[in-house]
Amino acid sequence: MADSRKRVIVRVSGGLGNQLFQFATAKRLAMHNSVPLTIDHLSGFPRDFYKRNFLLDHFNIRCDYIDPSSSYTSFWGRIRRRLQIKLNKNRNLSRKTYIFEEQQNKLEPEILDFRVNHPIYLDGYWQHEEYFKDIRDQLCEELTLKTPHDPVNIELAKRINSVNSVCLHVRRLHGVPNVTDAKPLATSAQQHVDAGYYDRAVESLTQKVNQPHFFVFADYPDWAREHIHTSYPTEYVTHNGADKDYEDFWLMGQCKHFIVANSTCSWWAAWLGRSPEKVVIVPKASIGFMLKSAPASWMLV
Repeated sequence: MADSRKRVIVRVSGGLGNQLFQFATAKRLAMHNSVPLTIDHLSGFPRDFYKRNFLLDHFNIRCDYIDPSSSYTSFWGRIRRRLQIKLNKNRNLSRKTYIFEEQQNKLEPEILDFRVNHPIYLDGYWQHEEYFKDIRDQLCEELTLKTPHDPVNIELAKRINSVNSVCLHVRRLHGVPNVTDAKPLATSAQQHVDAGYYDRAVESLTQKVNQPHFFVFADYPDWAREHIHTSYPTEYVTHNGADKDYEDFWLMGQCKHFIVANSTCSWWAAWLGRSPEKVVIVPKASIGFMLKSAPASWMLV
């Protein structure tokens, strides 16, 4: 008899973009096996250096949530997690109960055909669209906001929808800007993109998009105002703050075209973007380092 407890459990951690990758991979695996999905929304946040929080509860996702007694939040829970990782490390994949992403810069294709015959726990970033691209319609349905928008964001969304809008995203800081320990990313083309990327991206996009109107989302607005140069209408979206990342994410997704940063958040806004004519530009230095993949239709600059 099949194990009635069989299910997929996923550890969710990090910022909103990472949480979306983790959810999407687990959702696809659960759907592929016709088993329930449980989100561990507790274990990944108590010791988060940047004080980030679980944000997926703002979306219309369909899942169960882990019971606190089964999570790894306590001291003994953390010990139990280490033991689970160690015990499962050398098991054949089919026998694993705790699947830890071994190589964060490489697709692990065996996950795609994994048969869930017992409860399994996923732990990793899973930043590759191959893990979930065949359930895009389902993700587009569930990754819609259920939290009501405030009037300012509603009016801004109307303006975004009234023009040939371009989401231009800038990420310069570790963590989030309302944390005093947030520091600039290391000076490395692999860890952050320089101002030249935005110059090249704007030039490439304006060759394909008529009358663009840029909406700039930035964790470091002063840097963006100094270094982002366009001869087209440009607005800076700065009013939401880090505790309302989900609202900025929704506004990004209202745009018709995208200039993606070295950021999982703007990657997802672009990936979920519904405009059939969308132009998406991504920094090639980040693909393969921080992110694992970009759809073939996206332009690497």
